[in-house]
Amino acid sequence: MQLTQWLLNLLNNKKAYYTFVAFTILSTCALFYINLRITTNDEAMYINYAKGLHVGRYSYWYFLKDYVPDTFRNPGFPFFIYILSFITTSPAFIKIVQLILFFLALYLMMKLLNRYDKQYILKNIFLLFLNANFVILAYPGYVFPETLMILLITLIVYIEIIYKEETWKKVLVLCLLYAISFQVRPIVLFLPFFRFFYILVYAKKTTFLKNVTFIFLFILSLMPYAAWNYKHHHQLKITPLEGGGGVMYLGYWSPKMVGYREDKYWLNVTPKDAFINFSDETDRDKNVEMFLQEWDSIEQLCKPYFTMKDSIHLSKMKENRALFVTLNGKYTTEREKILKKLAFKHYLEDWQYTLKLKTYSFFRLWYTGIPEKALTKFSLSYSMPLILAFLGAFISLCLFLVYFLYCLIKRRDILVDLAFPLLLCLYFVTLHLPFGIQSRYTIPVRILYLFAISIMIFKIHFNKQEKS
Repeated sequence: MQLTQWLLNLLNNKKAYYTFVAFTILSTCALFYINLRITTNDEAMYINYAKGLHVGRYSYWYFLKDYVPDTFRNPGFPFFIYILSFITTSPAFIKIVQLILFFLALYLMMKLLNRYDKQYILKNIFLLFLNANFVILAYPGYVFPETLMILLITLIVYIEIIYKEETWKKVLVLCLLYAISFQVRPIVLFLPFFRFFYILVYAKKTTFLKNVTFIFLFILSLMPYAAWNYKHHHQLKITPLEGGGGVMYLGYWSPKMVGYREDKYWLNVTPKDAFINFSDETDRDKNVEMFLQEWDSIEQLCKPYFTMKDSIHLSKMKENRALFVTLNGKYTTEREKILKKLAFKHYLEDWQYTLKLKTYSFFRLWYTGIPEKALTKFSLSYSMPLILAFLGAFISLCLFLVYFLYCLIKRRDILVDLAFPLLLCLYFVTLHLPFGIQSRYTIPVRILYLFAISIMIFKIHFNKQEKS
């Protein structure tokens, strides 16, 4: 009790709040400055998408004379870059805009915390966890879709929680946000349908027309990209021709080939983790050989669809390793079918490995791991940020699990109050389980999970009204 009172006195005041806010802003800006000059393959890809759109070609290979229309990404984030490129194509400008969007998301989160309680201690707990998970603060400095998704998801949660009545304005704005979110990250696809069925079952009959309008407009928003796919690839698909099968297939093989960078598809590699790995060096060599043999057989099966144009493009594409190879639509579609089929086959046949891998993935997606070389070849500039990032995120996850279990047993009312953000977190982690392990997948909802643990701790330890 004395510790709780001491923490309450320390954290529940305006001075502490402004100190935390200032530290968060300074930390974010410092990480932004560090990352400002860092260029990733994704950045080059998205910049090229924008340049292609300026000449009427949706492809990062737009500069090839007889180019292949894109098969890899939904147009949401490329279109966002395209809009910004009317001012400048400078990556620094894109990152500055993302920084503003990130601060806007944090502002909305502060307002959302006020809805639960206006005491400074709740906001300070959240900011404490946010700074401990400083990996999130680093994302505005990368040209990735995650920062835009953080804002979109935060807006959706804010509107759903703050505005309880199903007005036309709320329904239409949410429809727009879900539609944009899907085009940025297609994993969002099922969320509007879950919302539709929830409202259909639990809401008043007077909301029926609004609910039907919501889902109709969302489905309508999927059609332009589907029509584009039909025009260029003769397939009415609302998602890209490739991606799902590839990430599932590599999600199976990559942990079996620790440290090996495959050069057959996306240059994918799973670094050797300092603590948990799913293959040793002996197993890895055998698995690499099996993977290469299987990939050769995939290429043989797809050989009838490989065209002369693909052959000409391939020699040029290999000169630019920052961009993934794009082949014709028929070849890509057939390869995607084979990859999905093989992924399901491997996961089911090797079910013990699958069970261990996906159980581990469920938790691993919430924190950044430590590569083994960060410990074996320790250096202050390389190793310490990785170790601190791991410790902050891992301790936060452990605390979340402890408080979640406590609430599940003794304070289910808190979980009911946090149902929507928690379900969003569960949705994101569950739908990414079939893929390879990338903690980046949960970044759009990581802020919600920190929001949830902050409220749990506050309500259990510091909310005097509930205690009385």
